[in-house]
Amino acid sequence: MKDLIFDLIRPFLTAFALMRFGSIWELKKYLLKSGRHKLLELVYGHYFMRKGSFIGITSEIEGIPCFPHGVMGVFISNRAKLGKDVVIFQQVTIGSNTIPDSQHTGSPTIGDHVYIGAGAKIIGGITIGDHCRIGANAVVYEDMPPHSVAVCSPTRIIQKGNLDNTYYTTLGGVDYYYKDSKLHKVQA
Repeated sequence: MKDLIFDLIRPFLTAFALMRFGSIWELKKYLLKSGRHKLLELVYGHYFMRKGSFIGITSEIEGIPCFPHGVMGVFISNRAKLGKDVVIFQQVTIGSNTIPDSQHTGSPTIGDHVYIGAGAKIIGGITIGDHCRIGANAVVYEDMPPHSVAVCSPTRIIQKGNLDNTYYTTLGGVDYYYKDSKLHKVQA
């Protein structure tokens, strides 16, 4: 009975929370700063669950990541740390390694301006440097130095220089780029 009642009021709670906080990201900040609020935590969790994803409340994310195809299937563990202007495509896992006697236990730390392709998996207590690219379906389980690229089959890390991972898109015939957690119009 409790579940049925919550299912009936959840859309209203979600609408209230998004109106009150402006976005799911502001709700996340509020929950991190203010402590436990069971009802708001449920709203937060159900928001992502409806999209087939999980972004841990206690994950540390600078700004708002760019999700070109939405958050569908994206998993970010509770202890993961992400820098600013990270681009994350669909079906990406940024997961913890909790097996005590294995190498690289813990959660990933991802630097600024990192581009993560569709289906990529980043697992364990590793560090991904600034300006890295992780190719589609690559599995990364060891540190990546800044300005490097990870490709799959098997995963290889290739050192590059000065990678610009700015995400560009066209919406309604207007060109935009993603920086500082939002889209900006490309100036001609």
